[in-house]
Amino acid sequence: MLSRKGLSDTLKSLLTFALLAVAFFVGAGAITYFAVRGRPVEVPNVVGKSKETAREEFDDAGLRMAVKSEVYSDTTPAGNVIDQSPAAGDIIKTGQIVRVSLSLGATPAGQNAQK
Repeated sequence: MLSRKGLSDTLKSLLTFALLAVAFFVGAGAITYFAVRGRPVEVPNVVGKSKETAREEFDDAGLRMAVKSEVYSDTTPAGNVIDQSPAAGDIIKTGQIVRVSLSLGATPAGQNAQK
């Protein structure tokens, strides 16, 4: 037969184990929920479009936009999208972020253009 202290220690261990198990399953459930949330959607092509138009197209598709960089471009007007990631046509879940690079316009004299 267990002593009072032994019984108390056993109960504490079981409660600790139960709390850790609950925390594990809640965490696993949250990760699963966020991994599968949203419906599949095709990434629109916004290269060459203005930042505002790109944001509207991503909003309409249920996607979010983040500017990853701004670089000089002799071929793309200032404020327009130079590239995007993931690429146009890729299938991703709604709510995901599409990163874009924006043009700063033509390269100032004495600097090299970004390719």
